[in-house]
Amino acid sequence: MVKFMMQSLLIAVIFLVGVLLGMQQANEGMRKMKGYNDPSLEQVVHVSKDETIVLGQSIEEKKEKLQQIEAFNMFSKAGQKLATFVHSLVEQMFSLMQKAG
Repeated sequence: MVKFMMQSLLIAVIFLVGVLLGMQQANEGMRKMKGYNDPSLEQVVHVSKDETIVLGQSIEEKKEKLQQIEAFNMFSKAGQKLATFVHSLVEQMFSLMQKAG
């Protein structure tokens, strides 16, 4: 099962990289076809020494947005509480069944 999950994850990563490279190639093709540098056509992936930009947004900006979203995610906290409640309830039911049996 673990081997299958690792293979699936590897394939998904390969496909994601392939899609990003394809988008970059299409972007370069559009620039060549226009014959001049159009600033409205942004690069899909730009990697420099200081930062990495994907689809026109810095990775650092995306991390900050994700942290802000995770800071106020009441559904996640409610789900965690519900999961712990259900888990403890099932454990108690099993312990009662063992005592009865």
